[in-house]
Amino acid sequence: MSKFKSIFLLLLPVACFQSLESRAQYIIKEGNEDGATRTRTIVVPYAFSSETLGIGLGLAGTYGPESQPQTTYYSTAYGTDNGSWLFILGGHNILFPGEERFSFRPYAGIARQSQKRLYVPPGNPDFPNERPGSNESDADNYIERDAYEITINLPMRYTLPWGHFSDSGLHTYITRNGLLKENPSGAESFNPLESGQSTLTFRPFYRKVFDNTDKAETLFFELGYEHDNRDFIPNPHRGYIIKVGAQYDPDWLQNSREWLAVEGAIDTFIPLPETAWCRQQTLALSAWSSYAPTYDPNSPDQNGKPPYFSGPTLGGLWRLRGYPAYRFHDKAAVHYTAEYRLIPEWQPFGRIDLLDPLAIRWWQIVGLVEAGRVAPSWNPGTLHTDMKYDVGIGIRGMFDSGIGRLDLVVSEEGVSFVAMFGQAF
Repeated sequence: MSKFKSIFLLLLPVACFQSLESRAQYIIKEGNEDGATRTRTIVVPYAFSSETLGIGLGLAGTYGPESQPQTTYYSTAYGTDNGSWLFILGGHNILFPGEERFSFRPYAGIARQSQKRLYVPPGNPDFPNERPGSNESDADNYIERDAYEITINLPMRYTLPWGHFSDSGLHTYITRNGLLKENPSGAESFNPLESGQSTLTFRPFYRKVFDNTDKAETLFFELGYEHDNRDFIPNPHRGYIIKVGAQYDPDWLQNSREWLAVEGAIDTFIPLPETAWCRQQTLALSAWSSYAPTYDPNSPDQNGKPPYFSGPTLGGLWRLRGYPAYRFHDKAAVHYTAEYRLIPEWQPFGRIDLLDPLAIRWWQIVGLVEAGRVAPSWNPGTLHTDMKYDVGIGIRGMFDSGIGRLDLVVSEEGVSFVAMFGQAF
């Protein structure tokens, strides 16, 4: 029988900030152009329980300054009864002085996890002839460490003067009760010169995971391009976004290795008819693939392989959410998601005084299904055979101008509760 892996929350936290929902610089105004600017300022305590972290308490918050309404600063910290802890500090859409098209999103985190599970060699000695993390590997083929982790992430973005961002790098949405009313940022043409946002991205990324016996670290650089042709970036109802990129670690550090990974993704949003009992319903589809050409799966020393948390990896908060974080990783990976998102007409939360500080504009019911697989080569036949699946339901909402989500996802290896800010895609 599969193990039950879960996280229970008393209040919705900003539990992780690597991927807030915003990708463009934008402002949300309620009602009309003269309406109040919706910021992202909120402080929330939270509690949770999980198999590897124990019982924890934390505090999370975001701050959106009125003088820079496109910018969000955030932080969270928690501690648990088994000695694990985490602290994160960062910001989104911070503009370089005098340049509204050039923004960066610094992120820094430090953590200790006293029972960190790693699906990496040498793996569980009970499975001597099995490569941990592979598609065929057993759910118990992991090692458990008392490990520390340091992460520094510095994504930078330059918005090209095309489409809806031809005149300005800052877009203004007009909303009514949290739904787009006027001025979409895309989904009006397939021509990137006429519709949407086109962006060049550059990201230095450093992470070190270490304990008393082992150290692993990477310093890689990512270069990418995005064409975001969605109508409303915080909660898309129509349109699509295409992303391509490459990550390269030149092996400049003592405990790193040289590797290269390339990836691409497309997310599509199809509007469904409104009814008397729903404000909005959307079919959201996502396809993603990653490939590490430098990795030789038969190499005993993992030559050319990206670290388990980068490149072709599945499991955790974003892809195959019903599986543990970084459960699968190999030379190649594919992943598909379908979500049905429904915003009911009935909105009881605005009438509850206790919830006033959360400024809940709407809530959303979500049904989801995912499929994915890793493989030792990028072979379409192999990658679409013996795939891993999960299904789930979610409850999401707009808190002021940010999206919070809580997903319950079931896989053959257990059940996960995922709490995050931002839509899954």
